[in-house]
Amino acid sequence: MTEVFDTKESVCELVPHKGKMFLLDRVRNYDLKKHTITTEIDITRNNMFYEEDLGGVPVWVAFEFMAQSVSALSGIFERARGKKIKVGFIMSVSSFKAEVPVFKVGETVVVNVNELIRIDNMVTFEGCAMVNGTLAVTAKLNTIEVDNP
Repeated sequence: MTEVFDTKESVCELVPHKGKMFLLDRVRNYDLKKHTITTEIDITRNNMFYEEDLGGVPVWVAFEFMAQSVSALSGIFERARGKKIKVGFIMSVSSFKAEVPVFKVGETVVVNVNELIRIDNMVTFEGCAMVNGTLAVTAKLNTIEVDNP
């Protein structure tokens, strides 16, 4: 049976980020065989990256949405194996392309990430962020997973 993570509290158990730095609201779906996940972030004034003059969150924050989505996928994978959740780090972000300047208050950002290549503990992910069914951001994240940071 697929575990459900449809509340901020349940998703928070999967990632090391806490407090204001924790940005994900829900895991919409995931596939551990395909190494993919879809998450959602509700844009509010409470988001730590909210900027009043923009009326929302700058689009560059999408790479952190993607990184936390990767972390959630890793957390789900390790939980399913009965293992301790690993910590990951972003080594680089490449091919970042934004179609909008800002995520506006009231919007829900839908993030999709999928694993492209894994070599030992180094993993490259492809990600995109959508708003209202429209592509907002694409990027690649090169990450490393460690047992003891």
